[in-house]
Amino acid sequence: MRKSIIVVLAVVLGGLFFSVLKASADEEMTGSIMTVSPPTQEIVLVPGEKFEGSIDVSNSVNSGSDLKYSVTIGSFGLGKDENGNVDYNNTDVDTITSYNQIMDWIKLGKESGVVKPNETDTIPFTITVPSDAPAGGQYATIIVQDDSDNGENNDGNVAIQNVVQFASAIIAEVAGETRNEAEIVENNIPAFIFSSPLSASSLVKNNGNVHTNAKYILQVWPLFSDEEICTNEEDPTESLVMPEAERLHVEECGLPAIGIFKAKQTVEIFGEKSVMEKTVFVCPLWLLFLIVFAIVMLVIWIVMKTKKRKPVKREEGEQ
Repeated sequence: MRKSIIVVLAVVLGGLFFSVLKASADEEMTGSIMTVSPPTQEIVLVPGEKFEGSIDVSNSVNSGSDLKYSVTIGSFGLGKDENGNVDYNNTDVDTITSYNQIMDWIKLGKESGVVKPNETDTIPFTITVPSDAPAGGQYATIIVQDDSDNGENNDGNVAIQNVVQFASAIIAEVAGETRNEAEIVENNIPAFIFSSPLSASSLVKNNGNVHTNAKYILQVWPLFSDEEICTNEEDPTESLVMPEAERLHVEECGLPAIGIFKAKQTVEIFGEKSVMEKTVFVCPLWLLFLIVFAIVMLVIWIVMKTKKRKPVKREEGEQ
């Protein structure tokens, strides 16, 4: 009897488990997979002229439901993130700076639409550049918002909204007199690490009025060899640095667990170059403890040895 009850419970629980899995899978299968291309557009604008462009919105789903979307303009929020990350959802007018004036120049060909499964829709846009537009960088994003799950619940009330956003960034340079000024605030390589990888950091600041790419090269060799363990000299890492903003970057290199190495990091931005070279010791924490323990024991042994060898002073009157 007890075995029969256990079997029944196992069947019921198993059925519930697979039902949950199936429901979850079905929900995932009916969800939208939307892509926006190009994700980034780098363009040059001329004061007094118009620029015609577009983005494509593609929808790939496994259900027959249509996908609704709307398009808005968002700002970069310049200088808000020391890592240079773009905040596509930031539409607060207080964050609009002289580098976001382009947001007022853009006119979208459509503000809403429907993208059916396995189809692509094109959203044209026009940028009308004022004749007195300042030279330098201008930045904005076109937001594609998927609100296909929004609606009313069974009570007639508005259901909880599940909003998904995708973005296409516009990185523009207005022709004219630009200011290319930058400084390399930090260029650091640690001299001692407990474990791999080696992380070399740098902080650059763009003081100009236009964006640029900072370049980073990290090279590492064994102490007594010229055979590089790792290098990206042939293909330097690049990161976008916005005007009047800082960007922190970390370059990594995998190293053996123990050893002494030579490291060199080169950072370049707007022609400014900084080279840092340093000898790096890699010593695991357990080995460090072992070395410290050995040193302490050696000191104790030496002290004890010294005490044993020290002659004993005889008191007066002793023969």
